[in-house]
Amino acid sequence: MAYMVMDPETKRKIKDYILKEYNKGYTYNAIEKVLINSGYDKADVERLVREIVREPIKSRLIKGLPFLILSLIIIFGVILFVIFGLPKLSISECDTKDCFIKNANDCKASKFIVNDDGTLYEFITSGDCTLTKTITKVSSSEPEAIRDLFMDKSLVCQYEKSDFDDKWISTLLGGLEKCTGSLKEALYELTIAQYKQEVSI
Repeated sequence: MAYMVMDPETKRKIKDYILKEYNKGYTYNAIEKVLINSGYDKADVERLVREIVREPIKSRLIKGLPFLILSLIIIFGVILFVIFGLPKLSISECDTKDCFIKNANDCKASKFIVNDDGTLYEFITSGDCTLTKTITKVSSSEPEAIRDLFMDKSLVCQYEKSDFDDKWISTLLGGLEKCTGSLKEALYELTIAQYKQEVSI
């Protein structure tokens, strides 16, 4: 059987025909059968259909390429930021005041616990040069009113790198002007109560 020869113009017309029929709702298989029954070579028809099917995919890939590249750049950027840009989440545990003060001055996340006759003070610094001081336990030798006043109270102090005030560790009231929180209020409350008691004596 002699097949109809497909010159470039014929190929273009058949492609247009295939697209038009496909948009009407016919399947590619049905369109192929019609063209083959009309005398066109099966291999030529199948090749044209494959080209038509591939063109939108290729076009979508080309159009989506900038978005894909941008997405990869953003993902890569986020990974780099997480690895290098975020403050380290691990907290260094210090056994000595000197170790903690050094880390605090470097604005490194660090933790230090002081046991003062049964009262536990927890000091934590973070990567943004912030100190949190918390009384996690009040000595049982203290009056109940004092235990209630100070238990689980905290204060937060902001400072500049290399300007950590060690009075926050070595004293109870030192450096409070740079701090805020319930522990600061409790300390002022106790100071006022003691002053009133001294005045009334």
